[in-house]
Amino acid sequence: MKRKQLLVALLVVVLLGAFVAGTAIIVWRIAKRTIRQEVLTPIEQTIDMASLVTQVREQQRLETASMHVMHVGRVTQTYKLVPDALAGDEITFLAAGDVIAGIDLSRIQQKDVWRSPDGTINLRLPAAQILVTRVDNKESHVIARKTGVLRRMDIDLETRARQHAEDNIRAEALKQGILVTAQQSGEKKMADFLHTLGFQRVRFVNPPAPSLPR
Repeated sequence: MKRKQLLVALLVVVLLGAFVAGTAIIVWRIAKRTIRQEVLTPIEQTIDMASLVTQVREQQRLETASMHVMHVGRVTQTYKLVPDALAGDEITFLAAGDVIAGIDLSRIQQKDVWRSPDGTINLRLPAAQILVTRVDNKESHVIARKTGVLRRMDIDLETRARQHAEDNIRAEALKQGILVTAQQSGEKKMADFLHTLGFQRVRFVNPPAPSLPR
């Protein structure tokens, strides 16, 4: 009888010890995870210092033409009396970008729209203009870079090459007639819009010369 009681007591002790050990392990794991999250894990926050909505008027701009242009340009730095192999710096840059042209509808005034006795809507649209010129960073990259052995590489040369490329991308789009296309497309879109409003006849009066960017 005493032996049975002793075995029961030992069993109770073992079960109680296992329960305590299991509880301790669980508590330790929770404490470890909490310490890792609260103490050892850095907290990263993105704080908006200021939000300012600008150029809301751009919503009134009608984009009517776009061109994707590629340009390869080279920017060099040389010295008159020192060979380029010693002191020159040269970068060849391939740039790809988009030029978007359109019409700023906010410039339309009341005097630019009138109706003829026969019901024709007369509309004088503003001149088309370049709205956006952007270089695609994913497609643009440096093709070659050569720097003389006696000089440091100019870290700003790529920036100037990129700016040069952006100017030439815009110039090429103008050369290819993007403003003419934008003006014609703008007139078509406005005519289609007015037709949906029930105006059967639309006439564009004295279309202005395309507006070149300043």
